[in-house]
Amino acid sequence: MTHPEYTPIADGGVLEPNQPDDEDDSDGFELDVELPEDSIFDLEDYLKMYEVASKPKQFQIMEALAEKNELSTSELSMILGEEDNALHYPLRTLQDVALIQNRRDPNTGTEETYSYYELTDMGRTVLTEGIREGVRILAREEAALEDKYSK
Repeated sequence: MTHPEYTPIADGGVLEPNQPDDEDDSDGFELDVELPEDSIFDLEDYLKMYEVASKPKQFQIMEALAEKNELSTSELSMILGEEDNALHYPLRTLQDVALIQNRRDPNTGTEETYSYYELTDMGRTVLTEGIREGVRILAREEAALEDKYSK
């Protein structure tokens, strides 16, 4: 019989009740960041942005948009050498975390409305100040790390 404060889970274990606030269940990982009081994003949202941006196809899309500023799905498809269909999911995940935005243009000279994608300001920051700079730092420090840990 399980205790009423515990929730049974499918594998036969139980989820323990919430721990008091003074206990940290983050496995030793703590990011000391003070968010604005009226922030529309929380820390999980920011971490999700980096998670999505670090996926290869999403990163390639962001790089292409940073270079060209605004691209349609067809243009992205040509630049990346991908089928249009293969880009729908990565584009949606980038939009879902506010790294890119979609602008629909009905004035294309055809009957169809075109969708154009561009980086948001946050997307540009994640790309340039986060991923690019992080990789540059790691690459620069790789030799020192190799020396330190190979002994």
